[in-house]
Amino acid sequence: MKKYLLLCGGVGGAKLALGFKNTVNAENLGIAVNTGDDFTHLNLKICPDLDTVMYTLAGESDVSKGWGRKNESWNMLTNLENLSGETWFQLGDKDLATHIRRTELINLGNSLSEATYKICQSFGLPKFIFPMSDESVETYIQTKNRLLSFQEYFVKLKCEPPVTDFVFKGLDKAKFNKDIDLNSYDEIIICPSNPYVSINPILQLSGLQDHLIDFSNKVSIISPIVNAKSLKGPTAKMMQELGHEISVKTIAEFYKKYAKRIFVDTSDNDSASHLSSLGYEVFPTNLIMNNTQSKNKLAQEIIKVLESN
Repeated sequence: MKKYLLLCGGVGGAKLALGFKNTVNAENLGIAVNTGDDFTHLNLKICPDLDTVMYTLAGESDVSKGWGRKNESWNMLTNLENLSGETWFQLGDKDLATHIRRTELINLGNSLSEATYKICQSFGLPKFIFPMSDESVETYIQTKNRLLSFQEYFVKLKCEPPVTDFVFKGLDKAKFNKDIDLNSYDEIIICPSNPYVSINPILQLSGLQDHLIDFSNKVSIISPIVNAKSLKGPTAKMMQELGHEISVKTIAEFYKKYAKRIFVDTSDNDSASHLSSLGYEVFPTNLIMNNTQSKNKLAQEIIKVLESN
């Protein structure tokens, strides 16, 4: 079997990553996760996308929310609110333990990759989840009136301010994770995550961008847009505010220098000829992942196509 590297954001990417984890052997899988939305809160290192992927693959995620841990309690947050502390970012008690342990490991001199591996071990996961970089990259959202940190925009303001642009601070000093040997992977898959804020920070990293352009024949996109709607999060809203059509065509244009294959939902079959004209091989399938069976099935269908190429 081929080796697969997934470029992954939070919820949508984690769903597909779970399908791959359930389908291929761990040694054939690598998952590079966006860390552009990491931030420090209450003096703790918070890595939302990394944790969503880790909890999902460990069977510990709160499926109803799409983030955080299952069977969570909220004693700390309730008491912090009673003390007039900041509670806009939801930290459950079990989730809090992850952030405390990560911060402790980093303060002891571990890199983010090392800390991630040690925490994953505690959840019984092998070494296949990697932060996109060990250097800090911070995603900011440019709105009409001001520049917002990603979590301020996404959580505190609930994605309400209209978006005009994106800023990634630290990209000039950041490199793609050195623990990921790109040449060892036969296929690279861009997960159905937000292209602007979940995938673009990964794509811009030194060491990855040129590889994707040079080897675009081994890169596949899984569309996060189905029938003019985002599968999860503010992708469609951002597209509209940036003046783009909400469609798989916009997704294909965004990634066209990086990839040669695109998987679209069967409801978007009418776009196939346009995508082909952009140089893509187009593979229609069911992209809706609303249970474990559908996550596994999508992963299996992608693998079936790529193993035959």
